[in-house]
Amino acid sequence: MRLLPILFATALLAPFATSQKVNDVVVKKDGARVRGLEVTEFLLSGVRAKRGSDDVEIPAHQVLAVEWSNLPDAYLVARAAMERGNFAHAAQMFGEAQNQTDRALVKVDAEFFLIKSAVAAIGADKNAAATAAARAKAWLTANPNHWRTPEALLLAGRAERLAGTGGTAAATLRELDDRATREGFGAIWSARAKAELALTLLADGKAGEARAAFQAAGSAVDTALGTPSPDDPELRALKTQARVGEGETYLGDKDYDRAEQFFRSLTTGNQPELVAAGYAGEGQAIFLAANDRPDEYRRAQVAFAKACVFDVTSGEASAKANYYLGRCLLALGPEREGDNFKVRANAYFATVVDGYPSSPWATEAKLEQAK
Repeated sequence: MRLLPILFATALLAPFATSQKVNDVVVKKDGARVRGLEVTEFLLSGVRAKRGSDDVEIPAHQVLAVEWSNLPDAYLVARAAMERGNFAHAAQMFGEAQNQTDRALVKVDAEFFLIKSAVAAIGADKNAAATAAARAKAWLTANPNHWRTPEALLLAGRAERLAGTGGTAAATLRELDDRATREGFGAIWSARAKAELALTLLADGKAGEARAAFQAAGSAVDTALGTPSPDDPELRALKTQARVGEGETYLGDKDYDRAEQFFRSLTTGNQPELVAAGYAGEGQAIFLAANDRPDEYRRAQVAFAKACVFDVTSGEASAKANYYLGRCLLALGPEREGDNFKVRANAYFATVVDGYPSSPWATEAKLEQAK
């Protein structure tokens, strides 16, 4: 008689056991999806998996993402929060996800994305940056040869820069650049490392060194673009960043005339992203040199408006332009912009915060909103 309840319970559990079957997906950079896998190992060389009794290995330079099967709810919530730009909540939920899974590789992945979210959420909080940097270094110690190790090095360097430890950040990024060549991470990682190093040097007040580093980053991008790959859109974005960064080194030197000339030269090209960045940089140079002259703020407004028009990708140029359009209204004040000038300025800042949450200009806009 006792056999019947046991058989009944087994019948109930059978669908549950089936639903827990591992069925991971590796998404490749060319858009292909490799299904029916059980990912077993992450290496610098790539992702290893099983498909039945067959071994599968996908080279790291081809991998865009891994979609895990049977993910805990917290992981799904965290990923959705990342996509919305709510990075602080994403970091919290990735931490929860680590407690909701027994699968070691998913725990490691959740920790990585916790770090990535935490770095994106830093803003101007140097203590948060230091914590994120320490966590990234701990992850790297535990995972020195992981598929995501190059990105973890980049995130560690970025967090160290935002924590105000420029020398440490520079060492981390130079390590990434060196390993990219020595261990074959790929040309794009050398370009990423050089661009991030240039930002670090600029933040450290070393404008001349930063200028050379931005130029080196541009050359590294050109080298990487010599071999067509799915990374080309990002490489072109890095090329734009390097050119814009070069102009920003003149702002760092407070050579506003030279900066304005440099950025204006970008507006004469036929690449919309550089034209937009040129107008945004030109407006920034004019604004910073305005010295309370209303006609100069008006001139800056025109440049920022053009930046928004030409920024067909609605990217960093738009974020910068909207931030400074708000600053222009505050600088012009009620006599020239009316009693609602602060409301209109805050609308520009809200556009940056809501529309470009991962942009550094969102951090600046939040500071203005808090005043």
